[in-house]
Amino acid sequence: MKKILLSTTALATAALLSTSALAADEGLKLTLGGFFSGVVLAGGDGDADTREVSFDSWNSEISFNAEGTASNGLTYGFQIQLEGASVDDQIDEAYLYFSGAFGRVEFGTNDPVAAQMGYVSPSPDVNGILTVNSGDYMFNAFTYNSDGDAGKVNYFTPRIGGFQLGLSYSPDGTQDPKDGAVAGGFESDVTTVAGPDGILGTADDVVVGSVAGQQFTAGLNYSKEFSGVTVGLSGTYAFLESEITDAGGLADDQTSWGLGANLGFAAGAGTVTLGGSYLAIDSFGFLKDNDVSAYDVGVQYAQGAWSLGAQSIWWDEDSFPDTIWGLSVGGGYKVATGLDLAVGYMHWDNQGGGGGSFTKEDADVFLLGSMLSF
Repeated sequence: MKKILLSTTALATAALLSTSALAADEGLKLTLGGFFSGVVLAGGDGDADTREVSFDSWNSEISFNAEGTASNGLTYGFQIQLEGASVDDQIDEAYLYFSGAFGRVEFGTNDPVAAQMGYVSPSPDVNGILTVNSGDYMFNAFTYNSDGDAGKVNYFTPRIGGFQLGLSYSPDGTQDPKDGAVAGGFESDVTTVAGPDGILGTADDVVVGSVAGQQFTAGLNYSKEFSGVTVGLSGTYAFLESEITDAGGLADDQTSWGLGANLGFAAGAGTVTLGGSYLAIDSFGFLKDNDVSAYDVGVQYAQGAWSLGAQSIWWDEDSFPDTIWGLSVGGGYKVATGLDLAVGYMHWDNQGGGGGSFTKEDADVFLLGSMLSF
């Protein structure tokens, strides 16, 4: 049913975009892409009971990409990203798209326009293995504005004079719709959570909202080169509806806005990239009055196969007793096409012990990473 519906939707949308989209063409061509990022970690996180060496691959994927071009110039295709490790979210993103003189439209489980269009600071290495602006680390600080990979529609205007606008809408915050109904499954407005005993499935369970309801994001960015100097600016906004109805007045809709900037210019035989970003979140995690201010700064120098730099991030959340901040310094080297190495040092300072599950006060880690891509 899902495959039939997806094909029907694709054909109907293409027909709306162009009356001649079904003219003779070469059809879809499938290509494979992907990467494997492996890292050796050595150091400590302030806990005497943890091992001080770890081997990790936290971000590896295989992507299936199909694309075709109709005789009238309409480009159409789809992409499916398969995680390279056994995780709950085995399919990371899966969406179809259409692009042409009108811009670009995307349907499916994908990042919203706010996440795709926002600028953040550069990582010390060109592949981002050493970045601290990521959800891959224990303290999970970030400045990119995202509502996750919930099923949505994204629209990007053509870039005009360096400016581009993007809008996205999702009817529900669930990434993978359930089966069993038309359109792959309508999501419920309610869900059940554990009651006072803390155990789900007992008589005192509480029926609440489905947590995340409608989601809307917008992005506006500017990209231009002036006499060898590249400028990138961005502004983003996101609204996430809360459907939590039984929380003692403690729940609220989550809204956020962000700003970002990058500046690149030649320096000697290489290129310097400077950048930074800011993200403000109201009612983070749908918790009323739990606001967040986060910002990052970074610099990267790249010359030939080498890159090096430094990046830092700060995260100030109302429910935490103090600010979390992280620092990463290091660099990368391209050994061959599709093979890159990175080495660096990372420090996390969880001042005051953080809040919730963040109980460690600091972490000092040396990283040796590799990325293979094709």
